[in-house]
Amino acid sequence: MNYPHGTPNHRLGLAAKSSIAGACACLLLLSGCGGGDPLDHKVDSGNQMDFSMWEAKVEGNLTPEQVTDLKSALQEYRFHIMADGTAHGSEAIEAALMDSINGRTLRSVILQGLGWELDRSEAERATLEDSLKKNAQMYTRPGDTASANYLSDLHERQVARLNAATEEVKKTRDRIAAETAPAPK
Repeated sequence: MNYPHGTPNHRLGLAAKSSIAGACACLLLLSGCGGGDPLDHKVDSGNQMDFSMWEAKVEGNLTPEQVTDLKSALQEYRFHIMADGTAHGSEAIEAALMDSINGRTLRSVILQGLGWELDRSEAERATLEDSLKKNAQMYTRPGDTASANYLSDLHERQVARLNAATEEVKKTRDRIAAETAPAPK
């Protein structure tokens, strides 16, 4: 027999293929692929295991820069927890970290960490600028070439450190701008 739209078996094969394609599309949609900006997802850190599973799942949807920003932000949180004295020892610090980020959006966690990093970098830069100004006021005795050479070397090292600190501030500001920019559509 001649079938106008192919054999019945051929039509069943096409129907099965389209059903499989539709099921795959539904699974991708339900699994979160393309489910909006990953920075708007809430952090799941009820405990270290939950966080590790959440992090492994989310990192695949982030840019390499965002992964780096997340790692840096988490380190800044740890620094603040230690500086505040709210926790002592690595396990207690990690538990406090998990508590402080649980339920927050990834964007807010990264921006908080980058904000602390910026504050620290700007403070370091201000301290270096102050030191440079004070050291520029120093003089040596006439003929004391050893002290003059020391001050000259110190000035060069401080200028290099100041340039590095200024670059760190610029880099952090650029990362904050990137994280606050709207997600590409």
